[in-house]
Amino acid sequence: MKRRIRLLMLVLVPCIAAAQTNPKDDAPKRVFTLQEAIRYALQRSYQIRSLGLSLESARQTLLARKGAFKTNAQLQFNLPNLTERLLSVDVADGLPVYNTRGTLRFSGSLNINQPLPTNGVFTLSTNLYQQDVSTFLANTESQLKRRDFYTSVGLQFRQPLFTINTLKLGYEEANLNYLRTSDRIKRTELDVVYQVTRAFYMLYRAKRELEIAREEMRQQREAYELARKKYEAGLIPEVEALQAEVDLAQSQNKVFSAETNLQRQEDLFKQTIGMPISERVDVAAEVKYREITVDLKKAIEFGLAHRSEIRELEIEKRLQEINVKKIDARSEFKAELQAYYELTGVSDAALPYPTATGELFRSSIEDLRKRPRNRGIVFSVQMPLWDSGVNRSETAAAMAQLDQVRVQLENQRETVIREIKDVVARVHEAQSRLRVLEKSQQVAERSYQISLARFDNGDITTQELALDRDRLTRARMAYLEAYIDYQLALADLKRKTLYDFETGRSLVK
Repeated sequence: MKRRIRLLMLVLVPCIAAAQTNPKDDAPKRVFTLQEAIRYALQRSYQIRSLGLSLESARQTLLARKGAFKTNAQLQFNLPNLTERLLSVDVADGLPVYNTRGTLRFSGSLNINQPLPTNGVFTLSTNLYQQDVSTFLANTESQLKRRDFYTSVGLQFRQPLFTINTLKLGYEEANLNYLRTSDRIKRTELDVVYQVTRAFYMLYRAKRELEIAREEMRQQREAYELARKKYEAGLIPEVEALQAEVDLAQSQNKVFSAETNLQRQEDLFKQTIGMPISERVDVAAEVKYREITVDLKKAIEFGLAHRSEIRELEIEKRLQEINVKKIDARSEFKAELQAYYELTGVSDAALPYPTATGELFRSSIEDLRKRPRNRGIVFSVQMPLWDSGVNRSETAAAMAQLDQVRVQLENQRETVIREIKDVVARVHEAQSRLRVLEKSQQVAERSYQISLARFDNGDITTQELALDRDRLTRARMAYLEAYIDYQLALADLKRKTLYDFETGRSLVK
């Protein structure tokens, strides 16, 4: 009697715990297929959103570098610029005199710059200002005042010579960084697809494990009821009936464990696709596979041509080459050509104070027409002579970094080839396993049905029936595992080669 009570507790405790741990929730579930889950994740996952912002930053930087080739203008006003200060005036054969000078200036300037592809620039500048000047003479205790108006229009030209074009190199750097970020976006998308595929099938496996556990428990309950009736009829010994009870309790424990694992995988799936943990989800999939043919040579060629890891290292190599140029240019012979041509005019100093601004402006324009032009040209040369080997060492350090990237690039190509060969082998291996396990599952299902009928007829014991039931469960789980491995291998093949061999299309835009 005590033994029966222990067995009964063994049966009831897992059921009570499961009821407390996983209360029924009537909230509707959102059912995802694999493609729906992937689309959801590509819109909401953290990785995609974060890299999307990085791509936008790189795009804006590239636009800024493009803008550096275009015309730009700056307008500046000083309204007002007031200064008053004491001035010391030296007197020959006497002591210095201290006067006070005051200046009130209202000015405005406009500079229009046109960068040149040669890294030079043309600047058209205009400068206007009105200035009130007053001087307090200490010796005579009198004050002098005058109002001037200054007008200037000029053209300046500056062109560096015999040195690197920093404007073009800056644009190339921005463009390379944008391309590198774009490649990372594609690689991240494929990584997200793989992660979602994995989480999807882990959840689906947990769901199927629960279904298989419940089916096993149902079958065991039927076997237990049949064994109990046979025992009561005196057809089997008590030990077989008790063994059937133990098997039923073990089946219920499996159901409880499967329910716990299902909840854990469901939460992981929701986090992976960027869905709130509080929502309810379910997944739907057909465990059917279609064999595909993978051309290893084509897979390797496509992977080497388009894998973002290789493209990123190629971009990094070019960026390092640019860095070597910049460092080496610090000690190069360089020159610069500057020239300017300017028209200036100042209002007539004889005009009484205060004359109206309009009259002063007209006076400055008349003076501008008559006054000789300001002009000049400068050709400067810079030739480094000796820096104690600083630049030579800096250039050598940059070259070492460049060589390091070259080594990484070569190693990455070998890694890509190895990874592609490995994943192709996994696909072929998974296909072979599926073919064998599909037949094994069919045989196990047929064998269990036969054993159940033989047990009903009294030809075999409960232990023998349990062995066939366990064999069926293992066959189902083995097939499910092989199917999931096959799907994950296909997803990994896509991200390793950037080619979809199922549909025969490239994943590179």
